[in-house]
Amino acid sequence: MTYWETYKTQNPKKAEEIESLGLEFSKLPDKEVEEKVFALETTAHDSSCSISELKKILFAHEKDESYYLYMMEYFDKKTFKEAEKYNIERTNTIWMIIEGWILEKVEEIEKKYAGLPPRSKKDPITLLMQFQLEDPNEFSVLRKTHIYLKNYPMLEINKRYVGKIESVFDKYLNAYIKPIAENNDNKKNPFLFNILVRSQGHIACEKIKEDGKELIMECNNHDISFYAELDLAFDRAIVKYSIPT
Repeated sequence: MTYWETYKTQNPKKAEEIESLGLEFSKLPDKEVEEKVFALETTAHDSSCSISELKKILFAHEKDESYYLYMMEYFDKKTFKEAEKYNIERTNTIWMIIEGWILEKVEEIEKKYAGLPPRSKKDPITLLMQFQLEDPNEFSVLRKTHIYLKNYPMLEINKRYVGKIESVFDKYLNAYIKPIAENNDNKKNPFLFNILVRSQGHIACEKIKEDGKELIMECNNHDISFYAELDLAFDRAIVKYSIPT
């Protein structure tokens, strides 16, 4: 018999409580099951509650939707101490189990916004590469992925920062494109004019990137993608100045 089969036979009530949490141990290696069961039992004991109440306690107090995405990195850091304290694999700690529950909550929230267009329409692979270039931290990439591709709600402070970044980028692009757009001679040929507008826009974006090291760090601190927001600003400028053809 596997460890889980033995455990279910000897502790049927606890096994039922574990399964009620949505945890499936039947196909896992014995060592992994043993350590996860230990983590659940220990946490329930220390929290003076039953195993089945652990998830309920975690979500007992309703939080702002934007909050859950930021909990994952916090819990991930706690896995190292618990793994060292109990001499178990980090992936089998209670905090890693909780991370899984938080991710379920994040996905549940995202279903509410599934019908809305993503913040960025860029190819997901390209976006992921940009996120990793900005900050290789896996949780930074994870948060940006959910925000830009799945419409996950931002923290209020980050929403305000987006407004600041949009203003900075729009002002910069306008400075490069407006002089061209205000010259009526340039508008005699709409096709060539639009090419000129895009060319000036690209020059402005490259200049912003050259000077953008500190701004990238600022954006990362607010889980904002510097490159994604710059692309969006470029698109706004092109729509604003181009002549319909």
